[in-house]
Amino acid sequence: MMGNAVRQVVRPDPAWTVGNHALMNLRAVRRNGRTEIDPSNWRIPYQWQGTHYQDHDDQPFLLLINSGGGFVEGDVAELHASLDADTRALITTTAASKFYKCLDGRTSRELVDLSVGPGAMLEYYPDESIPFARSRVDRRTHISLEATSSLFATDMVSAGRIHFGSGEAFGFDALRSEFMVSVDGRALVCDRLIADSTDEVEALRDLWEGANHMATVVSFASAFPAEIEASLEHALSGLPLRTFGASRMDNLVVCRILADECWACHEAIQAAWSVLRPHFAGKPARPIRKC
Repeated sequence: MMGNAVRQVVRPDPAWTVGNHALMNLRAVRRNGRTEIDPSNWRIPYQWQGTHYQDHDDQPFLLLINSGGGFVEGDVAELHASLDADTRALITTTAASKFYKCLDGRTSRELVDLSVGPGAMLEYYPDESIPFARSRVDRRTHISLEATSSLFATDMVSAGRIHFGSGEAFGFDALRSEFMVSVDGRALVCDRLIADSTDEVEALRDLWEGANHMATVVSFASAFPAEIEASLEHALSGLPLRTFGASRMDNLVVCRILADECWACHEAIQAAWSVLRPHFAGKPARPIRKC
């Protein structure tokens, strides 16, 4: 979506099986002196329970609730959201996205499509995605910005249930993951993981060099100070991470994190948010209330 055009609402297909294809359409609007989020429609297992204003200002926090508890053979979840001009919102999830085994060969999909209008600010901070053993996963997150938009977005993938029994690291059958951020129609970030066979899954394990969790943090704004990359790396340097690094290209900052433990990856994302948020949002980062 470009300019001030309102996103077309995605309607459910009559052929979708009830309970197997979740759908949520959201629009952030300026109303009553603050941003409010309107659900155009939603379809179970997505649930709508409103928003809260954790920072006690004009920015709503939305906890996206998928009451299904996880994805089984062929399940799909679609989130479509647009932010009007000069609005700001934070979208997170109540728990990790769990992809269970797909023994019938079908693929489970999680699709996220977000558009941020001029002067608007989006914080998209979901929990991790976990592909369980024998799962087949297709997950895509596409975020469209304009030159005057601001963004903080995270994407975290775990290698499986690491501490379950003897562990299920890299036990999934297939994983396709795409995380894309574009500005004025031009892709600035395109992060893809594709592992469609046993050999490719093993190649991904080698690429992660023994780590079990990977996170990408992307932020876009006009107010980042010089040496923001050094500030990020300093904030992450005291955490037990396998590797990390930050880079900057004009108004875009990207941070990549690899960790052995899930909690360390979470701590690293929070640390990055604490460094970046004062510059794009004008306020400090605090742990998000999810209860």
